[in-house]
Amino acid sequence: MLNNVPEAINRMARNVVVNHPNAFNIQLFRKSVTRSGVGEETVDGNPTLGGLAVLNTGDEEQFEYAYVGNGYALPADPFGASPMMDRKDANTGSIDEFRFLIEPEGPSGSPEWFDVRTNDVIYVLLGDGPNPARIAFEVVAYETTSNIPPYTTRYVTNRRDDLHLPAGPVEDLEDGAPDEP
Repeated sequence: MLNNVPEAINRMARNVVVNHPNAFNIQLFRKSVTRSGVGEETVDGNPTLGGLAVLNTGDEEQFEYAYVGNGYALPADPFGASPMMDRKDANTGSIDEFRFLIEPEGPSGSPEWFDVRTNDVIYVLLGDGPNPARIAFEVVAYETTSNIPPYTTRYVTNRRDDLHLPAGPVEDLEDGAPDEP
């Protein structure tokens, strides 16, 4: 019976995030290690570093981000005063951490569902159309707002300025042709 409370909170949170007018459309990408060598040992399918298992992908040099799915993100930060842009039409934000409620496009059990993990990158889509501007955030931690499992989850993210994508087709650095991100 005690599980009914957080399950109801999670269902309600999903409905709020998906239908909220301030929710952003997002794309989620997961970091995967591409380093491999002939004869290297593996642990759980991942290459080892000198025979030792790698606990986190943070120090890896050879990696790529693979598309996981679409979803919705609702900012869940308490508002704090921050500097305004010169045109006075937006603030620049004075914090380094951002909190989001994140929900996948599909419900649990569907092919569109995914779980959000640490080091995942979400692209917040700014606008509609085929190639909107994308602001990148990396998931660095989870928080809960209740003390009863299954917990209600809020994601702590850091902005990744090195991964932002401008509006329009993205140019491939290898051949110079426009590609889809």
